[in-house]
Amino acid sequence: MDTTSFVRQFTLINTARRVLTLRALFIAIVLYGGILFWIAPRPPMVDIPQHAAQIATLHDMLLGGSPWQRILAVNLFTPYLIGYGLALALSFVMPVAAAIKLALMLSYYTFVFACVLLRRRFGGDARLDWLFLPPFFGLSYQWGFYPFMMAVPLGLLYLLLALRHADRPSRSTGGWLLLAGVILFFAHGLIFLVANAIGAAFVLVRSRGRRLSEIAVALIPYAGFALLCVAYVVLNDNAQSAYQLGILGHEPRLFIHRGAMLFMATWGAAFSQKWATVLATLLTLATAHMLGLRPNRREPAAFVPLVVLLAYWFLVPTVAMNTHFVYERFAVYVLPFYAFLFVRREHSGRGMEARRHRDLACQVALALICIAFFGLQTKRSLAFATESANFERVLAAAEPHQRALMLPMDPRSPAADNPNAYLHYAAWYQADKQGLVDFNFAEFLEQVVRYREGHTLREAPDRLSWMPGIFSWKNDHGADYRYFFVRESGSLPPALLTNRLCPLTLLEKSGSWSLYENRQCH
Repeated sequence: MDTTSFVRQFTLINTARRVLTLRALFIAIVLYGGILFWIAPRPPMVDIPQHAAQIATLHDMLLGGSPWQRILAVNLFTPYLIGYGLALALSFVMPVAAAIKLALMLSYYTFVFACVLLRRRFGGDARLDWLFLPPFFGLSYQWGFYPFMMAVPLGLLYLLLALRHADRPSRSTGGWLLLAGVILFFAHGLIFLVANAIGAAFVLVRSRGRRLSEIAVALIPYAGFALLCVAYVVLNDNAQSAYQLGILGHEPRLFIHRGAMLFMATWGAAFSQKWATVLATLLTLATAHMLGLRPNRREPAAFVPLVVLLAYWFLVPTVAMNTHFVYERFAVYVLPFYAFLFVRREHSGRGMEARRHRDLACQVALALICIAFFGLQTKRSLAFATESANFERVLAAAEPHQRALMLPMDPRSPAADNPNAYLHYAAWYQADKQGLVDFNFAEFLEQVVRYREGHTLREAPDRLSWMPGIFSWKNDHGADYRYFFVRESGSLPPALLTNRLCPLTLLEKSGSWSLYENRQCH
């Protein structure tokens, strides 16, 4: 063997070793990402207590053991059904909190897997797979959008079917797409809408050389989905009136703000680290250039997901049908859709060694960004576990099967760097002890467990979550509640302690948490 051949083989072996090492590191970080959900006993995700309460109450109502059957009803025609259904099934063999954690962990792993499948389908570069790891723990994670997070990977898998149907439309592909679309509808309405917009765009992109009739046939499944949306609106028309929910919210279209959110929301709500998140996004996006990749002009469909996402991001309102962060939550798709755009550039043999070193440096940099981000999430979860431990003493002091009101005077969590982490935290009483806690997501149209008509809190039901200081014993029907979960760092609402009909007793206090009991009226 001559020297040149030996050097070439040694280089190939060394390159293969680097690739395998980086891939092993990638898999290890992916696996660790799933563990993040388990670090804190109750994750620092704002809405998760409410979703846990929904699942626990649904579990009890289906078994006929809920003390709230008279005022609550099960709603199975909901676009949250899939995520709740999985956690419900798991709740028969484990606590609700564990069921939600396991469901989210599986959803995260499926998300990364689906991203890799789509990247391969578009012929993308595996070196950008690192971009698939952080987004799941961004804004949607911090806010605890459980049904949305469960639907995120399903939306990606749906795009694989949509692309297959666009390539070769047939009864078979259309039928499978229709079935998958119905499942996606019952997973989350917003992802259903965006995924179908992308799917229909796939058909149009692939329409060159086809007759108009062929294009129309390929679009038939999407017409069916439009009818499904109409049916949902019509069947819920009476509920809309009863629940006093607007169909569409409005806001000024502040493009500068939205552009900034595009860079920040991937890593979270950026409550205190705005510039750090912007820098991380810029560095991550720049790796495509530093790796010497080129846009995949041979596959126009690869551009469709990002184009549709950007149109959605800058055009839709932030609030619709009482759902907040309508566009911001889709930051979970920004980096993956960006990665789908690029393929390897063909290089000559010159400068090969320099390119290898550059490629290695870029991938190591991406790995370090992911490790640093997951390390930050780990630190926050550990600190939150310690910070939130005081709530367990208060929760233990409350008897089960009672109605409660939560007044988050101070919902901030410095440990989790989240000013709203405790906004719904007292809803764990409903999840763990079969109570009923207001404010409650049962007020909302799309929930699987809803208040029956006539039992809703008619006046801005969530106002006490955001403005607990305006609590009024008379106007807010204080006598209806046995317990008051209060988290405060200062003074309490005067009306809470000064009512004459039902004087309250401080049952338990632990750290910032206080539990008041209405003994005289119950």
